[in-house]
Amino acid sequence: MTRGAFAGLLETLTGTSGDRLAPNARYTENGQELPVGDGLWATADRVGPYVHRFVDAEAGTFACFTTLLEGRTRSHLAVRAQVAGGTIREIEAVAARPELFGTGGAFGDGPAELDKSGAPAPEWSAAVPQAQQMSRDDLRRVANQYFSGLERNDGQGDYPFSDDCLRIENGFRTTQVPPKPTEGRETPYAEDFRALTARQQFETGYFRFVDRIRDRRFPVIDPERGLVFALAFFDHSGTVREYDLADGTRITGAVDRPFSWMIAEGFRIEQGLIRRIEAIMTAVPYGMRPGWPLQDGDIG
Repeated sequence: MTRGAFAGLLETLTGTSGDRLAPNARYTENGQELPVGDGLWATADRVGPYVHRFVDAEAGTFACFTTLLEGRTRSHLAVRAQVAGGTIREIEAVAARPELFGTGGAFGDGPAELDKSGAPAPEWSAAVPQAQQMSRDDLRRVANQYFSGLERNDGQGDYPFSDDCLRIENGFRTTQVPPKPTEGRETPYAEDFRALTARQQFETGYFRFVDRIRDRRFPVIDPERGLVFALAFFDHSGTVREYDLADGTRITGAVDRPFSWMIAEGFRIEQGLIRRIEAIMTAVPYGMRPGWPLQDGDIG
């Protein structure tokens, strides 16, 4: 049943029956509020097998990255759910469907890559030794440093990456990938750039075209595993068309029109450094709002 696939995901995610919804449960899909039962509730035919789950037991908040099949369309999906009193009160979905990137998708068939992997890397689920566990505030601070370093990136910031930090975006690894023929696969960055470490990429100043990163929310924080699940919007004004990299090289950017990315992003943080990143993003109208209010610790 199409309705059962999304409810089943919520049950897997929260450990609470997907049918146990609070009478006033609120649902948004890509920032748009919809009645429960509409959108993915009606169109999701199958989710998984890739499911990357984040749990904040203290806040009663859950999130995951997964893959989604709607008819013949295979997409990425991030879901956040809030549980209180044994019922699901909030459901927020970010669906990155391929048609939103244009023909073929700017990232190729990322969902297939994730499903092929079967599961997130084991580093994500390893417990952090108690003596090395960071506070919730410190985990949020480090995750926010990622956004601050990317916003108007000039290569001069404090970039808290471990040397082996790996980033996955819409199913594809985008750091420390040895250059090789793409075999027709479209990727978000040039091959030589993807070969750099996460810190080296930020130090180039390449991402200066990201004018603003706003509505930074951090709903899931797990100190035992050093995890943060965040949501944000990356605004591109389309006016940063030519700029200098940190080494003085003048380049022409690829963004010449206004649009925003709606992004869900997960971080694994160890000893103050980001070691793993997973993100999905979907294009939305420039300046679009999230549909959810900021909470304590969030950054507008």
